[in-house]
Amino acid sequence: MATENGRTRKPVAITLLMAEPAAVVAQDEAEQAAKLFKALSDPVRIRLLSMVRYSPGGEACFCDLAEEFDMPQPSLSHHLRVLVTAGILERERRGTWSWYSILPEPLQTLENLLRTGGPLADRAAPLSSQEREARC
Repeated sequence: MATENGRTRKPVAITLLMAEPAAVVAQDEAEQAAKLFKALSDPVRIRLLSMVRYSPGGEACFCDLAEEFDMPQPSLSHHLRVLVTAGILERERRGTWSWYSILPEPLQTLENLLRTGGPLADRAAPLSSQEREARC
């Protein structure tokens, strides 16, 4: 520790930005991300996604999912259809039952947007008071 005027100064950590800030999201990427966020904007769908992900073999039968939700079958079918239409879940018919599994690409897209350093999580460098005044 350095001393100055009889006082002890503690070292201050400095963080340097070693990489370029993330690029702005392109229009087509923004539309795809919005579609995914919209599909995941319901707590029932978040639970469904989690249940499918952690089901044995990474797939879940509608009959097993229905036991976990206190709602009519058409309502649960609607939520699953939203996830399938968004491309988050894949549906396979086996006899009279539907089996659901996760498609990893859409979730990877969201992860890339939200990860540290990603276009939605990267922070702009703070402006000095002079820079702030010059922008106005």
